[in-house]
Amino acid sequence: MTLRNSLPLLAALASGASLLLPAAAPAKIFGTQPIDISVGPHGEGANGTSGHATISGDDRKARYVAFDSFASNLARGDGNGVEDVFVWGRPHGMAGVTLSRPARPSGSLVRASVSSSDAQANGPSSNPALDGSMHSAPHCVAFQSNASNLSRADGDSTSDVFVRDLRSHKTRLVSRGIGAPAANPSIDGSCHVAAFEAGGQVYVARIKGGRAPRALGGGSNPSFSRDGSALVWTDGSAVKLRENGRTVTVAGSGSNPSVSDFTQGYWGVVFQTASRLAGNDNNPGTDVYMRRVGRGGSVVGTDLISATRRGGQSLGGSNLPGGISAYGATRGIITFANAVGASNTLYYRNNHTGNIDDLAHAWGGSIFDVATSARANFVAFSSTYSRFRYDRNGGRQDVFFKALVDGVAL
Repeated sequence: MTLRNSLPLLAALASGASLLLPAAAPAKIFGTQPIDISVGPHGEGANGTSGHATISGDDRKARYVAFDSFASNLARGDGNGVEDVFVWGRPHGMAGVTLSRPARPSGSLVRASVSSSDAQANGPSSNPALDGSMHSAPHCVAFQSNASNLSRADGDSTSDVFVRDLRSHKTRLVSRGIGAPAANPSIDGSCHVAAFEAGGQVYVARIKGGRAPRALGGGSNPSFSRDGSALVWTDGSAVKLRENGRTVTVAGSGSNPSVSDFTQGYWGVVFQTASRLAGNDNNPGTDVYMRRVGRGGSVVGTDLISATRRGGQSLGGSNLPGGISAYGATRGIITFANAVGASNTLYYRNNHTGNIDDLAHAWGGSIFDVATSARANFVAFSSTYSRFRYDRNGGRQDVFFKALVDGVAL
């Protein structure tokens, strides 16, 4: 396996810090092993499970990773006994480029599921989503919570969606006026708009201003592009896309969709499906596809992603999409997890060349919740695998962070 097709993306891994490195160094950053970031202040293993990894969309930086955790030893003062949302900040400068075991005390870890007065939540919080785009630095995290004390506008334990501003330290209720439980938030790259599901409907809401959320139609699992130009979700088994006030069906059968920025005249919409949408799909399980969608919602191309170089036979087993980079439809990167029996492998696919390479392997453990940064130079994911070299937690589910460097047999 090589990264010859991805080295241009790796050439600027970290906001100028990589300029201090020799030309050949980027391919070796972090080595081939994922770094466990759901650890305590001194690198100790978490005393609870962690998951739902997500990563900020800030160009090459990938400054933040958010996740939820039942652990009580990740941040000081965590005594509420329920699941919380945390945000890990990758260290600045060389420390963020040469990150090695343990992941902490390098960088920072803050609990985001708190009120504007920093009161800890009195109910569980989960499913975070981060902002950040090619032109906007990240500073917000959206999440769902059953807590009743995160906002004065919320007085019950029904699940609501909140946005925590990491700069102003304000926590805002987004799903205001919605009686049904609100869940699965997504946020645009500039922290202006959030989307979520409630009562079988997909809603969008301005984060500031106090306006009531607006229903877009039936569905679940909404996901914004980094630039906020498009929103995708699933409606039953159909994949929907909304852009410029129009909603179109991208695929009649699919799940777990994500969408790139609008680049070179297209959005790239990635999703999982058991349908055979391409002639070279020989996989009896599910596959990852990408459809190129133009203005007005016209589908102009379909690509089988979970296949070998340049459209060879599809990978076996089940394939779960991990997202698409901001530059997506023709020259970006897509990550996906492939499961065959007890073997799980994380892959990336270069849309420009069609090349596929491995990133991480887990035999006897799972890889899921895969999240891709805006340039796909970093990935975050959840895993139950117990033999990653820097795993401080044995077989307990943790969240990992990794550069786009090929994985090797463990």
